[in-house]
Amino acid sequence: MPMKLQIPKNNLQKGFSLVELIVVLAVFIVVIGSAVSIFISIVQHQKMIIRQQEFLNQISYVTEYMSRTIRMSVEDTTGNCIGPGYLYLLTHPDGTGFYEGIKFIANNGTCQEFFLDAEGVLKESKDGAPAQIILSDKFQVNYVRFIIDGNKNVDSSVMVNSVQSRITMLFNIDTQITGDQQTKVFQTTVSKRNLNIQP
Repeated sequence: MPMKLQIPKNNLQKGFSLVELIVVLAVFIVVIGSAVSIFISIVQHQKMIIRQQEFLNQISYVTEYMSRTIRMSVEDTTGNCIGPGYLYLLTHPDGTGFYEGIKFIANNGTCQEFFLDAEGVLKESKDGAPAQIILSDKFQVNYVRFIIDGNKNVDSSVMVNSVQSRITMLFNIDTQITGDQQTKVFQTTVSKRNLNIQP
């Protein structure tokens, strides 16, 4: 009997059906889309943190620098800056009864002033030289207020035995940290480092 060559039927398919391909592609797109969304969210959050850190660094620097300089100020003995016997003179009244500037003699003898200019930029002037910006113009300063001894009606401080003048600095600043504008308020109070004791 002659042998017949029998070819076994192979019911297994060697490819994927269209439905299987669509399901796999859909799962792949969802996974990749989720990963991209998470990555974009992380990048945006990181940018927000960097902007917030930059803002805090700037404010920390400005308040520390101004506080240290004001604390180390000395009496105007010659009267060439703010008047003989004076320690501080508030400048730049803002129309609401507050002052947006303070003038004094720094410990190195220079006549120094911190003030907010008409454009809302915080500046510093030394011995009448052109003012220098001390806070980045990336931040809009709404107001800076200087108050002596908690009384907004006082515009100067003189050297009085056993009385330490306290200078309060209040900052109101607009930031764009999270994409929308936010207002931040900072306040610090300092007094002279050396006691006002006269013989």
